[in-house]
Amino acid sequence: MTSTPALRASLLASLLACAWPTQVQAAGDFVTLSATQCQAVATDTPLPADMEPYRAAVKVCALSRPAQPPQIRLISVFTDDYYKSLPANAPWENFPLPVLVDASGRCVGRLAHLFPVDPPQELVVSAGHWGRGVPHELRLKVLSPAVGGNYPLPSLRWNAKTQAYQTVPSPTSTPTPSEDKTPCP
Repeated sequence: MTSTPALRASLLASLLACAWPTQVQAAGDFVTLSATQCQAVATDTPLPADMEPYRAAVKVCALSRPAQPPQIRLISVFTDDYYKSLPANAPWENFPLPVLVDASGRCVGRLAHLFPVDPPQELVVSAGHWGRGVPHELRLKVLSPAVGGNYPLPSLRWNAKTQAYQTVPSPTSTPTPSEDKTPCP
């Protein structure tokens, strides 16, 4: 993604056009992101180059507390939307991982798992520890029907100095070799 002020302004305008839908309340001050609240990305919104081929299935999700304007948004390829018009035997794509952008459109992080689904798994994103409308912690949990069951991923914590999210392994999460270490585009 080119990081020019004009592109950022265009992205911001497109993202602000998204409604501020309600979110599911979680424990404490955490809010769990609901995939149903996400909006299709506008056709004129610039996307990271790796998401462009999937534009029709890309959605923008506001990470905010109820009744507050979002300062951080999640941009993700919704795999179910991508495959719904393809034949049942269509090959699985190597989808780009979701990005987190701030109100100016600047990339401030990436998730290590597809959202909302990476069949047969689902990702639950809970945002909390708010400061000036920015969630300072993102908790990630994979819901999996596999024998191993559900498992947490390392949390993402807001670094005020770098103005970006950093992965912080929790004591109960074990990073796996498949976790993506790709920085923002």
